[in-house]
This record gives sequence, structure tokens and C-alpha cells, in this order.
Amino acid sequence: MSESAHDEHNVPKDFPRNTIITMASDAIDRANGRARVYFKFTCSHCGQRCTFAEPNKLYQKGECYVCNKETEIEKAGFLLLLLSERGGNTDG
Repeated sequence: MSESAHDEHNVPKDFPRNTIITMASDAIDRANGRARVYFKFTCSHCGQRCTFAEPNKLYQKGECYVCNKETEIEKAGFLLLLLSERGGNTDG
């Protein structure tokens, strides 16, 4: 990936929905399905960085855990969790 996930001030960079979904799908494919993506967004009200608890799902809206306000998700980022071949089932 040629674009940095952070800006020049080391602030997380969000990408448009279509771009981040493509990036996440590509990352999962490169990991041969042995990865989980946790999408992140920046609260439009307080600026807090939030992460969705459910892997591999990017919602239309997200609720901030700090200010409890809702943000329309137009841009996002993600955390990629790579699963070990020895590891057990992480889905529950």
C-alpha cells in the first residue's frame, strides 16, 4: 500500500468507504482468509478514534464511546488482526 495510514502529524488517516472496503478485502485475501478487520472511525463530534467490536463489518453509522453521539461513517480506517495457524477459533 503506497498511501500512509497516518498524516504528517501522525494522526490516523481515514479513507473513503469504497476505498477502505477494497483495502480491507485485499488484506484479508492476502492473508488467505486468516485475518479479521476491525473498522475504525473518527467521531465527528469529539474527534475520538472509535473501533467497531464486530469484525469484518463497516456500519453506516457509529456511536462514540466517549460522547455517545452518532457519526455517519463516510470515511474509515481499520485494524488488521492476523490469526495464527496454531491459534484456536477467535470468533467466540
